[in-house]
Amino acid sequence: MKMILKRLSLALAALAFMAQAPPAAPPAKTSVAVYPLKAVGAVEKSLAATLTSLLTNELTKSPNLIVIKESMLEEVMKRQAMNMSDLCDSTMCQVEIGKLVQAQKMMVVELSKLGSRYLMTFDLVDVKTSAMDYSDRVECACTEDQLDLLVAAAGVKVRNHFGESVPIPQLPQAAGVQPTPQGAQAFLPAQPSPKTFQEFHPPGTKGGPMVFVSDFKFYIDKYEVTNQDFQECVAGGGCKKTKKTSRFDAPNQPVVYVNQEEARTYCQWAGKRLPKEQEWQEAAQGADGREYPWGNSAPNCNLAHNNACEIGRTLPVGSKPAGASPYGAMDMAGNVMEWVEEKDILRGSSWVDDPAALRVSDRNAEFAGVRFNCFGFRCARDGSP
Repeated sequence: MKMILKRLSLALAALAFMAQAPPAAPPAKTSVAVYPLKAVGAVEKSLAATLTSLLTNELTKSPNLIVIKESMLEEVMKRQAMNMSDLCDSTMCQVEIGKLVQAQKMMVVELSKLGSRYLMTFDLVDVKTSAMDYSDRVECACTEDQLDLLVAAAGVKVRNHFGESVPIPQLPQAAGVQPTPQGAQAFLPAQPSPKTFQEFHPPGTKGGPMVFVSDFKFYIDKYEVTNQDFQECVAGGGCKKTKKTSRFDAPNQPVVYVNQEEARTYCQWAGKRLPKEQEWQEAAQGADGREYPWGNSAPNCNLAHNNACEIGRTLPVGSKPAGASPYGAMDMAGNVMEWVEEKDILRGSSWVDDPAALRVSDRNAEFAGVRFNCFGFRCARDGSP
């Protein structure tokens, strides 16, 4: 009996100790700061502050995040002599602001309007390492009054990145365009091997190889101008540095965040010029009136890089050789839109566009002086082989 009572006493003591022991610590939360949203192109700049506040409020719903107050971020920016019209574009600058507000992650957002569509791209940068932690985009064919839905979808994607499972809100889409299902893989049917085309390096030119457009008797770059090409111009004193973000700064990706005048300056430095709009059309389409650079078959991700391909960035130039034009020019549909000589005109389509927008006839004329992550260019030159 004494032995039983002793065991019972020890058990009761153990239970009492467990009752007094502190509870297990909850999982650590991640601190996030939302950098003031940047409005690009035709987007009203007055929307930026409102949408930044909406996004901040959306993230505060997450049990896994500590969201830095906007007032704290604004105070730090004032101390750094910055204001809403003087936001820093470089990742390094944004990371330094993140350190000052003691954030672990900095969310950097851009909103642009492409035709009838709004596109919001966002990057989540690790403040300690300056590395890209997560990047994505959301888009809708919506009115300005519906942009709260776009912000909510972006916020939910970030919350899910931090371990939640919140349904992403359905967004208005353009007629005939269906959003790619979450997590779906783009269908990649087999394509015939691409034709080979002769490459040229006209005397006195810099940059990548060119192809010859016989009917118009001029050369055009086989590839879009790359970051490496453009950096050579910067190093040589002919061009100014462009904005850099980690999704778009690989040497063989097309240079982006250049406006028309900066593209023109590079081409002149390289001993070339911007193509005229009619020349660009001929180089992309040839003489047979085809719908797309590769012919009349419907687009897919083997032929052109577009927003159905589930990759939220540009690809290295020439990644889709099966989609070459009749003269051998690469990426004249998809990857980036391209500046031409005529004022404020961009031709072609980009990685943010739907497959329905990849036709050779695609044209944009609303972006005077604008730099964006889907705007690039290639150069041309007079002459014959």
